[in-house]
Amino acid sequence: MQGSGLPNSEVRALQLGTLGNAVGAAAALVFYLRSGSDALLLDGLYTAVMAGASVIAAQVNRAALQPRSRAYPFGASGQEPLYVLFRTLVLLGIIAFAMVSAAGKVISYLQGGSIPTVRLDRLGWYFSAMVLLNLWLWQVFAGSWKRCGGNNSMLRGMAVSARFDALISAGTGIALLGSPLLLGTPLAPLVPIADALLVLVLSLALLGEPIAILKDAVTEAAGSSRSIPADLQSLCCDAINPALELHDCALIELAMIRLGRTFTAVAYVEPVFAMTATQVDALRLAVERDLVRILKSTVLCEVIPTAVHPYAGASN
Repeated sequence: MQGSGLPNSEVRALQLGTLGNAVGAAAALVFYLRSGSDALLLDGLYTAVMAGASVIAAQVNRAALQPRSRAYPFGASGQEPLYVLFRTLVLLGIIAFAMVSAAGKVISYLQGGSIPTVRLDRLGWYFSAMVLLNLWLWQVFAGSWKRCGGNNSMLRGMAVSARFDALISAGTGIALLGSPLLLGTPLAPLVPIADALLVLVLSLALLGEPIAILKDAVTEAAGSSRSIPADLQSLCCDAINPALELHDCALIELAMIRLGRTFTAVAYVEPVFAMTATQVDALRLAVERDLVRILKSTVLCEVIPTAVHPYAGASN
């Protein structure tokens, strides 16, 4: 059953994300060629990945909204965590490359090698524009994520990335444009490698977000019950209990997993009296309605009458 998402809002957000990130990536690469700053190259590559990811996300989003079929009997929401995995691994690869490159420059400088001077003129305009652009994209993605019920992990990840990119652009601008102030101070020897040191700091700061998203995506793709927070699981159990009591059934176990925006739930129940197939179907529809009301998303639900706990004899 489909929750109360707003596909048009999601499509528009992804289209605006593609356009905005493409403009940001092009600007970053142009100013990188002009200034020679590796920090701008990292920013440009990061933003370019966001632009490409928006294009792919639009296709994944369209597939995830399609009804179940013979080709995808449980829906195509499984493509969402796979997309997130791909996007995150690419980001981690870019960050790792930037760290190795920056570390190489620092080592070369410490060994007496020459480091090209970074041109700082007009970069203030660039950093100001990038901060405003990313704050706008953050509002676009976050607003669409809220309107679709908060169940689209792709939009959530892009909103987090846009907000983080705005903070990174602001920090990079302040640090890079302020580096000449170190001249005439005990930190003056660091000025030639300020750009490389900044890339290392940015890379370390960027690592946390993709690693956290990667863990969540792996948990979902693996079909782990940890994709459902414990408090949400408890809330769902409480929500379906009235329907179970109405049908004279006791809940033995509610098994749940999340895959993209789709929740799969299997309620193992012990009936007090024998049930017909029609009664089981009616109970399943009632349980499904309650879960959709709580989760506000697509729910694939099944009810299995049994007297034995599904994990009896299994090790946790």
